Amino acid sequence: MKQECPVCRLAYFRESGYFLGAMFLNFIVSAVLIVVIYSLLLLVAPKLTDISTNPRFLAWMAFAVIFSLALMRHSYSLWLSIDYWIGPWKPGVRPQG
Repeated sequence: MKQECPVCRLAYFRESGYFLGAMFLNFIVSAVLIVVIYSLLLLVAPKLTDISTNPRFLAWMAFAVIFSLALMRHSYSLWLSIDYWIGPWKPGVRPQG
């Protein structure tokens, strides 16, 4: 990830551990969406319960990892947007955390 915006020179990092909130946001959104997708899939295709537990568990675990990795960049961007919305800072200046 770049340290600052190449156009406006807005610094993307405030301090070490800045994106910890983005990781929590990603975890919460991923967990909720995976449960919703799993529930909807069982409503649409109830025959999926006929598959044994281990292959079903491994498939959902792989899906959860891929899904959360796919959402990581979006959660970082959302975290930056929320932080900038709450306390905007000037381009080219690294604000004190």
